[in-house]
Amino acid sequence: MEMISSMDLTPDQWPYGDTRVIVLSHTVKQAPENVRDHVEMYSGDLQALVSKLESEVYRHAYIDGGATIQAFINLQLIDEITITRAPVLLGEGIPLFGKTIKDIKLEQAQATAFANDFIQVKYTVNYQ
Repeated sequence: MEMISSMDLTPDQWPYGDTRVIVLSHTVKQAPENVRDHVEMYSGDLQALVSKLESEVYRHAYIDGGATIQAFINLQLIDEITITRAPVLLGEGIPLFGKTIKDIKLEQAQATAFANDFIQVKYTVNYQ
């Protein structure tokens, strides 16, 4: 949210169109003014949020951010995961995922290679 806010986009430049955007944060209570009309802030139980969205007939969500993804995985709330790899070797970096409660098997891989040498792999998540 902070990155998109720093771009100071006009309403016509908002990249998410009419897609509902919920920002999860325990520290930020109010969105920056320039994105306030586009995002909802949420701080609370993730299972309660998912249940609320399901009751509103939402069936898919895009989850981003390492700690956020880790929390959703540990609650077994992600059933499909897409990982995009950029063609860059980092000398150091931040782990893609943090500690999980147990090993999680990724299955049914579908890969797409792009002209810019990025590779995107979609998996089904198996918590068994």
